[in-house]
Amino acid sequence: MEDFSPDPYRQILKSDAQHPFDNAFDFEAEGMGHPVLVEGAGPGVILMHEMPGFVPQFWRLARWLIAAGYRVYAPALYDPVGTPADEACQAKGMGAFLTACISREIHLFARNHASPVTQWLRALARHAHNECAGPGVGVIGLCVSGNFAWSMALDPSVVAPVAGEPSLPLGAKGAAGSLHLSPADEAALTAREDLHVMALRFSGDPVCQAPRFERLKSVVGAHRLIERVMPDSAKNPAGNPFPHAVLTKDLIQADGEPTFEAAREVLLFLEARLQP
Repeated sequence: MEDFSPDPYRQILKSDAQHPFDNAFDFEAEGMGHPVLVEGAGPGVILMHEMPGFVPQFWRLARWLIAAGYRVYAPALYDPVGTPADEACQAKGMGAFLTACISREIHLFARNHASPVTQWLRALARHAHNECAGPGVGVIGLCVSGNFAWSMALDPSVVAPVAGEPSLPLGAKGAAGSLHLSPADEAALTAREDLHVMALRFSGDPVCQAPRFERLKSVVGAHRLIERVMPDSAKNPAGNPFPHAVLTKDLIQADGEPTFEAAREVLLFLEARLQP
């Protein structure tokens, strides 16, 4: 029988606090700018939202990270600089999809290059590293931002990338095996021989399928990919219509549940690379 005795991370993951951050700053770099919500103390972790924006379960994940000892930066990728913090904290619903579709910064269907916003996100990672010091920063991407985690890892400031259900590119034939990276970026990712990447998905997720993880494995190497695939039966029945959001809407907060244990592994992954 597995041992599910209490430990700090298990207790943290049973908290259901979902209140947004109150503090925000505008960050401009690489010809782009967005507000960034920030809270907490410790090594920096950049937590990127899903397609709808800041859903309540996103803030629950953010609160877990703060409780685990991190300063969390939550960029509002669908909002321009100058957006008030309370407005930026809101989920955008279908408006988020429409915004992403027409965005010059997020290329939903690109197979052979990364979205331009990843250049801005790398600059944000450097800013967080300078502010928080330590060995580097962690990054967590979710859904549409999932691929951004390994795009950001091209910058040496990123030492702990986590990709939750990385979903780009969408739709196009053959897209399931694409990483949303250029060949040059794939080669640069391969060259980071000290980097480990964590990636999570549900086995039956229609927008994040096995060929994407196989491609990632071929780029970073099997020994550097920490892959976690949840059975579809582990999905929270009150979550998405299909198995998808491992760390947010489809997570079940109970010892032994695959999504709960995956979230704990994420905290352990970050601890091993970021904490002194």
